[in-house]
Amino acid sequence: MQAARSNIVAAGMPYRPLLLIAAAVSLGIVSDRYVGSAMAGGLYYWWTAGVLFVLICCFLRHSGFDRTAAGTLLLASLCAGGAWHHLRWNYFAVDELARFASETEQPVCVEAIAAGQSKQSPAPASNPLRALPAVPLSETVVRVLRIRDGTNWRKVSGTCKLRVASNQTQLSAGDRLRVFARFGLLQPALNPGEYDWALAERGAGRYCDLFCTEPECVSVIERAAISPFGRWIGNVASRCEEQLAHYVGPDHSDLAAAVLLGARERLDDGVMDAFFETGTIHFLVVSGLHVGILALMVWILLQVAAVPRRWAILLTGILVIAYALLAGGRPPVVRTTVLVLLGLVSLVVGRVPSVKVVLAAAALTILAYNPSELFRGGTQLSFLCVAALAAFGHLADKRRPTDPLSRLIRKMEPWRLKAIRWVGRSFADLFVASLVVWVVAAPLVAYHFHITSPVGILISPFTWPLIAGALVSGLGICTIGWLLPPIASLLGIVCSWCLGATEGLVGLAQQSDMGHAYVAGPAVWWLIVLYGAMGVVAIVPRLQLGWKPLMSCAALWVAVGFAIAATDVDRERLRCTFLAMGHGTCVVLELPGGQTVLYDAGSLGSPERASQTIASYLWSQGISRLDAVVLSHADVDHYNAVPGLLDRFNLGVVYVSPLMFDPWATDGQLNAPEYLRATLQEADVALREIWMNDRLQVAAAGLEIEVLHPPRQGVAGRDNANSVLLHIRYAGHSILLPGDLESPGIEAVMAERPLDCDILLAPHHGSSNSDPPGFAAWCSPEWVVVSGHQIDRSSLTDVSYRRAGAKLMQTAELGAVQFVIDEQGVGVSSHRRGRVR
Repeated sequence: MQAARSNIVAAGMPYRPLLLIAAAVSLGIVSDRYVGSAMAGGLYYWWTAGVLFVLICCFLRHSGFDRTAAGTLLLASLCAGGAWHHLRWNYFAVDELARFASETEQPVCVEAIAAGQSKQSPAPASNPLRALPAVPLSETVVRVLRIRDGTNWRKVSGTCKLRVASNQTQLSAGDRLRVFARFGLLQPALNPGEYDWALAERGAGRYCDLFCTEPECVSVIERAAISPFGRWIGNVASRCEEQLAHYVGPDHSDLAAAVLLGARERLDDGVMDAFFETGTIHFLVVSGLHVGILALMVWILLQVAAVPRRWAILLTGILVIAYALLAGGRPPVVRTTVLVLLGLVSLVVGRVPSVKVVLAAAALTILAYNPSELFRGGTQLSFLCVAALAAFGHLADKRRPTDPLSRLIRKMEPWRLKAIRWVGRSFADLFVASLVVWVVAAPLVAYHFHITSPVGILISPFTWPLIAGALVSGLGICTIGWLLPPIASLLGIVCSWCLGATEGLVGLAQQSDMGHAYVAGPAVWWLIVLYGAMGVVAIVPRLQLGWKPLMSCAALWVAVGFAIAATDVDRERLRCTFLAMGHGTCVVLELPGGQTVLYDAGSLGSPERASQTIASYLWSQGISRLDAVVLSHADVDHYNAVPGLLDRFNLGVVYVSPLMFDPWATDGQLNAPEYLRATLQEADVALREIWMNDRLQVAAAGLEIEVLHPPRQGVAGRDNANSVLLHIRYAGHSILLPGDLESPGIEAVMAERPLDCDILLAPHHGSSNSDPPGFAAWCSPEWVVVSGHQIDRSSLTDVSYRRAGAKLMQTAELGAVQFVIDEQGVGVSSHRRGRVR
């Protein structure tokens, strides 16, 4: 391929075949995920095409067409990437555990071996909006060996996560277990924009899970011997956590375990939110940053200690590998470990490799381990940030003085001036590096996590040295704490102070009004063009026109994105989306003209999860403001997501029933409603009552939103009977949203003149207490949506509405259900089944 190399160099491109191969393999993986996975016999086609391209490459190479041969070799690499992904994504063992699972959970007894240490998560903090009691959780990845089928045991294979609703389950790698649990397939995302755990776990080769409500459901049949490598690693990690807890102290020991070992599951939600909203969450994940800082500090210490160069290289490599194993071998850790090891090898052979080539080698290593890592936001950000830092380092080196006289003058300066200059330059470099990384990564962060945190630029120059100090002192505690307790005590003081200062700085930054903002995020096509162009510019030197033209192009592309987002408003259609909230309700009304109204926003489960589900849908539609929220009544499963939405969106007004805060209607249970009212007052959001015959003000012509119930004084029943009933009319069609309406309120409604509606939200999640036969006859719906957590086709609700001629749609089965109303009629679709009509 020497001629091909000469042609490439002559064309102005550096000869970096590994970089091109990594790009080709990545393209093959992406192609298979979005095209090849749905193709029957995809693996056969990928391998056939790959072998064919290799044969063509050999023929062209022998014929002297080296440049064309290089192109066909890249096509063969693309096919190899597609085939590898297709094999990992679509093929399963004959005795795969998931073949015995179904979407509906069922009791099961299995025998398994723990694949790692159990991770303990504390119960979330108490919250008046949490209807169900929160419990601690223990999670362990297990390899299942046998499953009981009646009185017989059947051999199976496969891994899954074992979750136990207790923190008393302590398991180690290699333990043989007998488990009685609820067993089912992992459920895919039920709403647009929602994080798909089933998809993420499928990439890791896990398709189902086991859940135990009591720790007694898990028994250890046989403890693993000390010899298995995984158990040894687990014991070392446990010993390190004990050392950190002893020397760092109780105030910061959990944070130390998170920073040093990645055990962030013990941190409470408040600490996690602070690091997330300030753009410093990567400090709580053992990432490439940790490995890089650790390798640098170890190298510096060995150089100061005058350790011979070869021994320093060997010791640094051993410590980096040991730390990577201790941290669990996550992709960012593997990537930086490969970078560090290749850098150490280059010191031995005396040849410095290109950063781009080293990154390509790291990428191929990770993709060979798991091709699905290409689609993980963390992996993408990890490589992107390293590339940005490498580019910054290259530019910074060019700006340093190269004139011998200038260097001599600086060399002769007093040490105090040298120290001041070094500190100032280091601080400036950290600030500019933080700025560069933030600017480059901000679009991708906004897409994956829907947040932008400019305050991270300001605090990073301070937090990086503190985290470096905590890492080095923490490593010292873990390695020599058992041998030199006095030194470990001193290191514990240093580590505790660094972590305390970091936490205080992060908490202060979180309180800044302009420190962070939640955003909908850019479109996928916009990101592909942006980062694709950046990659081409990085590979082809001829396109590197200088930072000013490149920044101008980037600014223009950002303007294009904002302009398209601003004009992407459907002004002629009404979209009504019933989100799948489990036992809860949220109806999103996207009105003609761009206004957005929510009818209820809650779930019987976690308030945080409910608010994240709703927010994810809104962001997926490009919505960043809520004009109004209508809360039907005072049950928490209809409003416990509102405080979380206040943190993420601008909210205009909240409408409630006149009996929302009435002690008689709520049976004296006012803790949650009063908590909601206090939260709204603190956020300075208007709270208004609405009742029968009121109409909501809307901007769209021809749209009416009328309140049909309750009357101003309410009815004799409790809060359910006084639910707000909305009647929405547009383009000759109508929607009824009755909340949890039941007796005697539902009789009061049916005493009025009957309505003929197109779309109905089944009252009270389809409960038989809402008089399904009578209400179906009163409003004659064409479509009925049941917002609930389980599928029930034999209930009175199901039978009654179907007999009335309605089509029943259950969010537990179909996921989010959307109706689009315009002059042409009503369009119906669901998230899991696609278009229905």
